[in-house]
Amino acid sequence: MKRKAVNKRSIWTRLITFFLLSAVTVTLVGCAASNDRGTLQRDQELNRMILAYEIMPEHNYYFSGSFDRPNTILGIHKDYQLVSQLWKKVQISSAQLAKWIGAIAPENYRGSTGYFAAYILDPDGKKVGIWYSIQNTTTVEFLEGNKVKINSPDLYPPSKLETPIGINIDS
Repeated sequence: MKRKAVNKRSIWTRLITFFLLSAVTVTLVGCAASNDRGTLQRDQELNRMILAYEIMPEHNYYFSGSFDRPNTILGIHKDYQLVSQLWKKVQISSAQLAKWIGAIAPENYRGSTGYFAAYILDPDGKKVGIWYSIQNTTTVEFLEGNKVKINSPDLYPPSKLETPIGINIDS
């Protein structure tokens, strides 16, 4: 009887070890395969520059949402090409940036709980653009030939009408 118990324990130990090693392997392969991903790096100095209506030199500007009140302002260095039909390219000026900031970031939205200013970094940590949005995350993918694909933020965040019955999001 004891011999069967030892064998069962041995089999379970081997199975658990196998599954753990498989999970670690899948995770490592996934991380290695995603080396084409960029990141956002929040920066208070960049936030100050945007709120002072400073235009980044050598950047092409894009926006998502309406022209009068964009959801996100995006600047991509001219060495890179944005690959997306979701963004609208715009010739930017300090006056236009001032209008946008006035519309999307009134005083009560400025600061840590409001719009998010961040540098867009390539996989090596090089600054390739800027992001200014109410959302602090996006997917940044670098493609061949200095092309970059950046998801625009959700245009319509979930509302109370879309909340499942029985869940109170206010509490």
